[in-house]
Amino acid sequence: MHTGKLNKIIRLCSGGKHRKLVIKWLQRKGLLCKAPHCRQCGKKMSIKAHSGRDGYIWTCRRNKHRRITLSIRKGSLFHNSRIPLVKWMEYIYRFSQGLHLRQIDLMDDGVAKTSTTLSRINKLLRKVCIKALSNLKRRTGLRVGGKSRQKFVAIDESKFAHKRKFNRGRFCTTWQRRKGWVFGMMEVKGDHRLPVLKMVKDRSRTTLVPIITRHIRRGSTVYSDNWRAYLNALQPLRYRHLTVNHSENFVDPQTGCHTQHIERAWLAIKAQVSRLRGNKTTKLLREHLKFIQWHYWLGRRNSKGALAQLIHDIRKAYRVH
Repeated sequence: MHTGKLNKIIRLCSGGKHRKLVIKWLQRKGLLCKAPHCRQCGKKMSIKAHSGRDGYIWTCRRNKHRRITLSIRKGSLFHNSRIPLVKWMEYIYRFSQGLHLRQIDLMDDGVAKTSTTLSRINKLLRKVCIKALSNLKRRTGLRVGGKSRQKFVAIDESKFAHKRKFNRGRFCTTWQRRKGWVFGMMEVKGDHRLPVLKMVKDRSRTTLVPIITRHIRRGSTVYSDNWRAYLNALQPLRYRHLTVNHSENFVDPQTGCHTQHIERAWLAIKAQVSRLRGNKTTKLLREHLKFIQWHYWLGRRNSKGALAQLIHDIRKAYRVH
């Protein structure tokens, strides 16, 4: 519902026309203020046509005071941006749908003129998603698994580091991060996936086992390889731990245990992080990992789609009045 309506609005307003249609749609979704109150008289301001970038402004002109004006974007996500609102909505649509966000393609499509502007937009939306994920973590703890035999949790660790092709290219302190390992726990139930991704300083037992007990429910079925950090360590903690020896089989012939789901997930996660250059610093990599978790935990689980969830989270983060 949100996707089809937004696509129609983007097509209608792509040439700079019908800008009020975008404003009305954003107001209905709670992303723009419907009627702010004048700071002088306290009465509701009215919307008037204007020659600015949005085509309209809030104004209050009464006998008691001089003319007061406010930007349509006041207090919203778009307040400090010069990008047209329709281009904002086009970017939000692509961002929520997980489409390829190569900056060169976005600039060719006219979403923004510079890569710096696109990076700022992406950072703002990531912050919104990270805040929503943090609120969910406070309520639920981001715990996966359970005693049901219909689902299991695959665990694995992977190295996230900058790779140079043919031993050429940039190699400086920017790319030399100490915390290069990411520990992943993915709940698998049919076609549904719920990942928990944690950056860790090493792969030792003292580091990984506390993370497992914090995020995986007791009694869960856990699939892993024979890494010594959690080998023979999860059974005493009331986990049903099945392992596969990758030097002999990809799928254990007796138990059917495998780690192919999380191995495939690493490929997709690394491709997304690499495409958005999210592996430069530890802080940036952590932000991108949290956004990926938002996409699985909130975006995909919303019955109306990821776009509806993103709009909901923006409305929560930027409460316009």
